[in-house]
Amino acid sequence: MENINASEGERFGKRAAERIAGAAEATGQKLDAAVDYVESAKQSAKQTLDQVRQEGWKGMKGKIFEFTRNEPLSALVIAAGAGVFFGWLTTRTRG
Repeated sequence: MENINASEGERFGKRAAERIAGAAEATGQKLDAAVDYVESAKQSAKQTLDQVRQEGWKGMKGKIFEFTRNEPLSALVIAAGAGVFFGWLTTRTRG
């Protein structure tokens, strides 16, 4: 009787270990993907910042005006979203 329970316990332990190993591997893969995404976003932000530094404020201002002329509805939605966001920030800090 003890051998059967020990054998069942051993099988249960092996299954649990396999599941834990699988979960750890999946978590590791997701973590690697997240690190790659953050690295990609960091590179993109660095490139944008470098571009802004090279073009200066006038260059960026010109691009904003060009975007607004070409995509007026998108520009309006972005402006409204930014207004809501900054409004939310200011009311949150006060209250």
